[in-house]
Amino acid sequence: MSRKKEKLPKTEAQIVAQESAIPSIAAKAFRDAYNVALSKGEAVLVVREGNLVKVSSAGTVVLRSVETYGTIKAGTRLKVKKHRQGEFVPKLQA
Repeated sequence: MSRKKEKLPKTEAQIVAQESAIPSIAAKAFRDAYNVALSKGEAVLVVREGNLVKVSSAGTVVLRSVETYGTIKAGTRLKVKKHRQGEFVPKLQA
């Protein structure tokens, strides 16, 4: 016999309540990661007022302007194609 207590299935209301918390949890995670990176002396790339900006403890530097990509409707599925082995993939030189 197992000592584990059987879990009751979640109700639709419980699932909706948990899912509604996801945006705030994600926002906090990104904010925390941003602050940790800056506190460790790293730089972070962000978009502010249509510009790609490099933020560091030394200050901010505008790298370039960014254009809007367009609008994507909710529920749209995007496919990412991976390069097959043997295909030419240009590499950046350091």
